[in-house]
Amino acid sequence: MLLVTFMRDDTQCLGAVSKDTVVDLEAARSVLRPQMPSADFQSMIAFFETGSRGLDNGAALVDAALAEGAELVGGNGRPILTGRDDVRLLSPVPRPRRMRDFLTHLEHYRRSFGIEPPAPLQQFPISYNGNHEAILGPGDDIPWPAYSDQLDFELELGFFVSRAGRDISVADAPSYIAGITIFNDVSARDIQSFEMSAQVGPAKGKNFANVIGPAVLTYDEVDLDDLQVTARINGEKWAQGSAVDQSYSFEEVLAWASYGEDTVPGEFIGTGTVGGGCGIELDRWIQPGDVIELEATGIGVLKNQVGARELKTQSAGLPGFSHYPPRFGAN
Repeated sequence: MLLVTFMRDDTQCLGAVSKDTVVDLEAARSVLRPQMPSADFQSMIAFFETGSRGLDNGAALVDAALAEGAELVGGNGRPILTGRDDVRLLSPVPRPRRMRDFLTHLEHYRRSFGIEPPAPLQQFPISYNGNHEAILGPGDDIPWPAYSDQLDFELELGFFVSRAGRDISVADAPSYIAGITIFNDVSARDIQSFEMSAQVGPAKGKNFANVIGPAVLTYDEVDLDDLQVTARINGEKWAQGSAVDQSYSFEEVLAWASYGEDTVPGEFIGTGTVGGGCGIELDRWIQPGDVIELEATGIGVLKNQVGARELKTQSAGLPGFSHYPPRFGAN
């Protein structure tokens, strides 16, 4: 099932996509299957927590709604069926409860730094904690912070956790993974490099924008052999990769993420940039006004435009900070 979160009359709605149609699941439930729990369809996270029951109920609602036709209206007054191009999609989970991004493609490390991955990366995927309050969705402009001269896109996949867990085994991990989506881990490369020279971070280099969407492909329908990803800038293909090239699987990432700590429903876990999937590896750099399209098989296209560089106000930042030449290539 392909799931989306979309806006209708200032209300966030949970939808399932069938070809070019979005089925409003709660609107469909209210008329077609009123015996189903309403709470299950109020949000993406609530649906994740229902597990296999939700998948079965959601599929039944989609089939029933499509059979009824386009004129059906839910008990809440909302149309049940809407054209995919006629709704405003949000990030699938507009505010994840937690967010982490792991490095799972070791080729990305090799190409970025020109050396073999160090011992820790040979043993387990390494992550940073992202800013779950800075989530962008399809169509949102990507901010360009005033403290950076060198912005970069990153072509990634990621998954949402469906239920709470701790010390999850690799074998049990699939039952904790709700589904897969696309992640653009936007990075301010110059300040990222500068701040991480102190062996801490990333911080300012990452915390200003995390783009997730446009949809979640539930894990029961994910075919890793066919999960291809592509990055286009202004319509030109810059990068391409595959989920099967990960050095650590989705299941292994979740097993390590939950080792000795709790995972929570609705948590987002990025699985890192594919090899060749960002400007730092290509020595090609995005500019204000560029249109970034990240595409994944079965999920869709995550499309955003890069905004104008923000202007520094006199009182912003600290007087000891000054700009510096970009470290990677030429801007």
